[in-house]
Amino acid sequence: MLAIHHEEFQRKSSLDFHRGNHESSEEYFNSLVDLKLKGTIMDNFKVLSVDQKINHIHDIKKPFYLMSYASWCVPSNGELEALKLLVEEHSDWLDFALIMWDKKEDAIKFSKQYHPKIKVLYVDELSNTETKTIKTLKHKLGLPISLAVCGDKTILNIRKNTQIHPSVDKDIAIEKCYKDISEDIELLQKHESLKLFTKNPF
Repeated sequence: MLAIHHEEFQRKSSLDFHRGNHESSEEYFNSLVDLKLKGTIMDNFKVLSVDQKINHIHDIKKPFYLMSYASWCVPSNGELEALKLLVEEHSDWLDFALIMWDKKEDAIKFSKQYHPKIKVLYVDELSNTETKTIKTLKHKLGLPISLAVCGDKTILNIRKNTQIHPSVDKDIAIEKCYKDISEDIELLQKHESLKLFTKNPF
């Protein structure tokens, strides 16, 4: 669905931008997600994990919150602290995963700043084994983004990560990042609860 609809999104967004509407990119991105991508199924693409326990994205059996990053990205002010709180609160039923579009060594180095319970995955562009995935997930959606994915691999949301300037008070930044990530987690909770109720109505 991303491959089918991204070109139209990009064309309209670029046209509006050149006309002076510099907010259009965000508006079109949200429309693309809301109208075309939510409710689709995550492809079972090949991915490696630093602990060698995951070979494909569907090897993650729980619902998961997937953060897409590259080593040149800088996590937002407050993001790491907010994630630490959320991992401790929800890791019993939800997996948190960090996918790095880098070599294994770079992925390991970058991930050291994250909570140790977060699964660290990587796709090395130089290997040329997942060019379709790289082209769509990385280059079409951009970085950094996060995806809320159910246990049945339905995508409930795709969100550009919150970016808060380092000059903002740390506590305010943490609260904002916590709130934004929590909204995706709540979507997953509601979806999983509905599935459980449907299977076991009594």
